[in-house]
Amino acid sequence: MGNSNPIAFESEEDAQLFRQWGLEALERGQVSEEALRLGKEYRKEIEEGYLPKVLTRRVEEIAGDGLFADEEIAEGAYVGEYTGVLRRNDLRRYFEPLNPYCYQYPLLDELGKNLVIDAKRGNATRLINHSDTPNLKPLFAFLDGYYRLIFLALRRIERGEQLFYDYGKSYWFVRPVPVKILD
Repeated sequence: MGNSNPIAFESEEDAQLFRQWGLEALERGQVSEEALRLGKEYRKEIEEGYLPKVLTRRVEEIAGDGLFADEEIAEGAYVGEYTGVLRRNDLRRYFEPLNPYCYQYPLLDELGKNLVIDAKRGNATRLINHSDTPNLKPLFAFLDGYYRLIFLALRRIERGEQLFYDYGKSYWFVRPVPVKILD
């Protein structure tokens, strides 16, 4: 299943500016070796928008839809990229209504606020739900001046199993603590 919506921007000016900031961070030695290695290792999968075979199913009213493996996924395997619009963290758009699809990007704007990946119109990875016992790990790969948020399998994932990652403590600062979903 391909990535229907790779990294996008609100304007061509933003695309150029955010890439410039990424390249400047690289020049200053602020891009981790891990991010550089992941960008090299998974370039093909990122560029092709690779996703394993997955299914979307309704899991419950609070969580909404979830993403499920439709094939076995090996431990350590690349599971996809979190895609959407890379944009400034405009609090008005974040909170009115509360946007559950924003992921903090590791570069700061001129005001010192993190950019965000807004996946409201992203690919299927936006449907991966939270768990305290995840089977996926989100990591940033650095590729061509941009960070790309990718998922790797923490363990073998069986066909039919729901995909989860830990959203982190900061996600819950402005949201109700999640109801325990059976993993």
